[in-house]
Amino acid sequence: MAEIIQMSVLGLVLIIAAITDLRTGKVFNWLTYPSILLGILLSVVLSMTVEGGVGTAAGFEATMVGFGVAFLPFVLIKAMGGMGGGDVKLMGAVGAIGADWRLSISAMFYALIVGAVLALIVMVFRRRTKATVSNLVSAAAMASAKVKPHLNDEDSPRIPFALAICIGGIVAGMEVLLGVNTPWKGFEVL
Repeated sequence: MAEIIQMSVLGLVLIIAAITDLRTGKVFNWLTYPSILLGILLSVVLSMTVEGGVGTAAGFEATMVGFGVAFLPFVLIKAMGGMGGGDVKLMGAVGAIGADWRLSISAMFYALIVGAVLALIVMVFRRRTKATVSNLVSAAAMASAKVKPHLNDEDSPRIPFALAICIGGIVAGMEVLLGVNTPWKGFEVL
């Protein structure tokens, strides 16, 4: 029952984020910060009710590990200029609400695949293939020379990455609810 509650809350947050990103191009703090706090609170409350109060520390710990696993890689991607802060905080919310590092990894994996597909679609439909390939070659050359790349990003189309996170998070949540075996399911962190 606890997983159903967590995955329902996660799905709702992700759908709202995807809609706001598609409409406005932003994932708002009024959604992400409360969602992260709700994830922490939810894990503590659910671990108290499900485990008779015994697992409160374990629930909080699992939430913080899930948050960190989802949040920190996206902080690095943002630092390199790869995405906006709202997407980073949304991934943190996925980890906090999901309260499991394995769900965080699955959500990231699917979100990155969906994001790449979205980027390819946008690149082809906006006729940005040549400019994108030029930017990638330039970035690779500059990175190998350990120089920060200066990319030609005027007119660069924006990818609604919250949509990718939404799809990735919902697929990962369905894996949890259906008990699907992922490659990382057998590993234990805590």
